[in-house]
Amino acid sequence: MTNELEDILNLAKRKLAVSILRALRDQPMRYSKLHHAVSQASSRTVHARTLTDTLNYLRDTGLVDHVQNESGANYQLTRGGLELVDLLAEIERWAKQHRTSGQ
Repeated sequence: MTNELEDILNLAKRKLAVSILRALRDQPMRYSKLHHAVSQASSRTVHARTLTDTLNYLRDTGLVDHVQNESGANYQLTRGGLELVDLLAEIERWAKQHRTSGQ
């Protein structure tokens, strides 16, 4: 298995990273709105430091950008981040189909 594939599979294991990517799928978000969105999606409390660390990780991997504009700073998916969200959704669809069909 290539290092790139291993990196993506490891990212997919990071539930908070996947929640962040999903939350940013439809629109850029400010930190506070993103924190609220991922907290709602999680069964556990999402601490600000954990969110910040995960956002930094996603920025370092080139999946999320932190963009400053006239209204403030937003987090948004990069093209690669958007493609990954679509791939993860397809993998989830595939897993549900095959888990329920027993194949």
